[in-house]
Amino acid sequence: MKIKNAAFFIMTAVILLLTVTCVDPKEPDEKEDDDGVTFGPVHFDALNITGQQVWMPNYDTGKVSKMLLKFEGDRSVDVIVIDYSAAPSYKTAGSGEIKQGILKFKVDEIESNLLDSGDLLYYYFNEWYDDGDIAIEPSDVKGNIISLVTLYKDDSHADPIEAVIREGFSGTNVSLTGEYIYYLYVNKDCTISAKELKKTDLKYTFKKLDISLKAGWNTICKSETYTTTGDSSYSITVSNPSIRWVMQKTK
Repeated sequence: MKIKNAAFFIMTAVILLLTVTCVDPKEPDEKEDDDGVTFGPVHFDALNITGQQVWMPNYDTGKVSKMLLKFEGDRSVDVIVIDYSAAPSYKTAGSGEIKQGILKFKVDEIESNLLDSGDLLYYYFNEWYDDGDIAIEPSDVKGNIISLVTLYKDDSHADPIEAVIREGFSGTNVSLTGEYIYYLYVNKDCTISAKELKKTDLKYTFKKLDISLKAGWNTICKSETYTTTGDSSYSITVSNPSIRWVMQKTK
């Protein structure tokens, strides 16, 4: 499910501001790199996430360090995956809830909701590497990526849908970087690779892709960096930086 991150594009207008990276409290398996950035585990045999604070975009600020507000409400959560076995659609693969701002969810069943390798690349990777000779080995791998959505009613909306995604922003006085974490399931060990792709007319660079995935759940991080010179770079790694769960309206 492709979610447009409105907050990210709003923040590019204030790219000259000094920024602060948003981080979550450390989990037991987390460690810090040399820059003090906290990372969590990148592989899970089963997916059962608990105790995660949810945040919402703050559209009334011009500073990245203040762009999120703590959410303290309640929501029911559906875990969905793309299903193209018959016609383009989404299927429910799990459930969860947000209770007083704290998220928990689990995936109940995934094996019957897997895409073949061609569809997996097409829907989740070709947006960036469509011209980059992207490949997956072995070719018979199947997998899918989950999305979290909520349904609710209030006085002003009839069943609006929100997406709950993991995103974080950091920057300097000349650049702004957005990171997005996705939970990807594959049914066997595999690698996904693509050559570096430059689109010079757009000043885009898609960095070389070379990720190794283990059977089960993996966290992949998509990173986008924008600079004041107009150059942009994009990369995908197997990584799990400690960034926040953010709930955004999708319509």
